[in-house]
Amino acid sequence: MEHSFLHDGLRIAAVEWGDPQGVPLLALHGWLDNCGSFAPLGRLLRGVRLIALDLPGHGHSDHRSADGTYNIWQDVGVIHSVAAQLGWQRFSLLGHSRGAMICTLAAGTFPERIIRLGLLDSFVPGTQSVGGAPEQLRDAIVGRAARAGREIRVYPDRDALAATRLRGPTPLSVLSAPDIVARGARQTADGWCWRSDEKLKLASEVKLTPELVRAFVERIDCPILLLLSDLARKSRFYGMEAHAPALAIAEVPGGHHFHMEEPAPEVAERLAAFFTARDSG
Repeated sequence: MEHSFLHDGLRIAAVEWGDPQGVPLLALHGWLDNCGSFAPLGRLLRGVRLIALDLPGHGHSDHRSADGTYNIWQDVGVIHSVAAQLGWQRFSLLGHSRGAMICTLAAGTFPERIIRLGLLDSFVPGTQSVGGAPEQLRDAIVGRAARAGREIRVYPDRDALAATRLRGPTPLSVLSAPDIVARGARQTADGWCWRSDEKLKLASEVKLTPELVRAFVERIDCPILLLLSDLARKSRFYGMEAHAPALAIAEVPGGHHFHMEEPAPEVAERLAAFFTARDSG
């Protein structure tokens, strides 16, 4: 089932799966993905009402304005708006990659409203020291100027478009690509292009400091289940897991999109047990 919400004048698209009477669960995808990344889990999860968003600039949701930015904390407000429109006072969150980082910030911002927090292959956003702020801003401004006026790349067919996501630092696989490509591709008169906003590829003007991220983590007041494709990824969290006493970590070996691949049934089973636990209400 398709949904449409409004946030600051932007249309936020979403897809719903599961039991309408199940545990309310809002899901956020990763960078340059879309809510199609939750399609496999949506078909498998039991006991939840799963509503997965296309975050601003992704999938079928609107792009921010020409002078707009995509700082990670801005999407916490999207969660707040969507929950209000759904009439959800308390609900659970599920996030993958960048979406997991956003969910962590949201759970720290509104701890009284989040029942449970499920995270897939990520936990907290990357940080920067205070001293690095000037260079970060410089890089963002220079990068934005260099990209200004650049035409969106068009591919001759959808296969050529999809091939761009089969390589890179976090490549999709032949199993994970179809659901994301189906929602993220757009046909034009000249060929195929991605729906996602090119500004998503720009550096952030500022980043949170470790002290700020720790403040969010320490304020979370719900159980957290973090599933990692490799326990070695914990090194990316720069010790922040120590400040989340209700955090449980488990390994589900696979790629970065393991929740869309062979381990999907196992992931769904773990998440269903977590989100529908008796003490989750």
